[in-house]
Amino acid sequence: MYTIDRGINQERVQKMNRTLIINLLRKEGVCARARLAKLSNLEQATVTNIINDFLEWGLVQEIGFISGDKGRRSIGISINNEGFGVLGIQLARKNYKIGIFNFSGKQVSMREEELDRTLSPREVFEKVIQEAKEMIKMAVDRKIIAIGVAVPGPYNIKRGRIELMTESVGWEHISIKEELGKKFHLPVFVENDANSGALVHHWYSGKCPSDNSDEVLVYIADGQGVGAGIIYNGELLKGHIGVMGEIGHATINFKGPRCACGNYGCLEAYCSSIAFTREINRVLGKGEKYTFSDAVRMVREGNPIVKEIFLTSCDNLAIGIVNVINSFSPSLIVIGDEMSHVIPDEMLRRVKDEVKRRVLPKIYDHVEIIMSSVQDSMIHGAAIAAIKDVFHNLSQYFENNTSYNINP
Repeated sequence: MYTIDRGINQERVQKMNRTLIINLLRKEGVCARARLAKLSNLEQATVTNIINDFLEWGLVQEIGFISGDKGRRSIGISINNEGFGVLGIQLARKNYKIGIFNFSGKQVSMREEELDRTLSPREVFEKVIQEAKEMIKMAVDRKIIAIGVAVPGPYNIKRGRIELMTESVGWEHISIKEELGKKFHLPVFVENDANSGALVHHWYSGKCPSDNSDEVLVYIADGQGVGAGIIYNGELLKGHIGVMGEIGHATINFKGPRCACGNYGCLEAYCSSIAFTREINRVLGKGEKYTFSDAVRMVREGNPIVKEIFLTSCDNLAIGIVNVINSFSPSLIVIGDEMSHVIPDEMLRRVKDEVKRRVLPKIYDHVEIIMSSVQDSMIHGAAIAAIKDVFHNLSQYFENNTSYNINP
């Protein structure tokens, strides 16, 4: 039995219907009005009115006749993926990425830069801003109307700041969302990088974002840090200040080393790409300074010492995943980020074997664990966070010529 605690006025209904139709178009690619009416359970007149608004805004386009139900020919409608887009930014401990994405979430252009370790976070941030402006200027035929940013956690949504970026002190003093908004005069959406990864996999899952599903998707970001993005009922779970899912700072060894967060024996100290590389340098020694790329190469070449260190890291990650399963009861766990690309098949087998050994069989049987198949999932998810807001608030972006304008 449902309790109604607020009315649904006509404006809200219109907003919900517009969001539903644009999401159906995004998933279908090309669709006739009659087909949209059938999929949405809306009257065809309602769908026609919505599509007319979309055409007036330039949000969608007619692409000629397509075959419809019972062989009838109908005019196909698709999202205008050439005229609009969003900017995606990913900040990490050792690099950053900047890209432009169309409204279907497809990458149009992207650049990646390794961080100059002599630069301060403020200098890096100013460089990101300048390069983002240049990228937007190059996209002369595409109107950029929002910005999505993926950052390492914990990211405090109340303060609009990264509370801690291990291995990179100083980011906690930069108000990323506020400063980007002032520089670009655009709406800015900042997400924890694991949340961004979760958004990508939900976006491509084939489920309508409005589905009231009791299934839980958890994206595990195993990269320079470790985090979890959690989606339930089609929405991200963020907690009171936005730091839900910070499994990288959950203890797996209460007598372990102290972390910069103040805790001891944090998960990311045992399975992140930084921890993996550090352990290789400790074990191999000999005055060498191996990079993560060196470590990946040695694993793939079959170096027995390096490969065993990697597999031990997988075992440690599995312990974190066991805690996730027992805490959130997910139906699907997706492992992504840097460590997932080293030897994906072996990593998945190792993790699943260790998880199975530590979880009740009746619980394990209801959890699917897979590797991410999405390249550059963090920046991709950052862009999707921005697109989702556009789709949820179409009138704010397009109606009455009040769409946001870029002036870098």
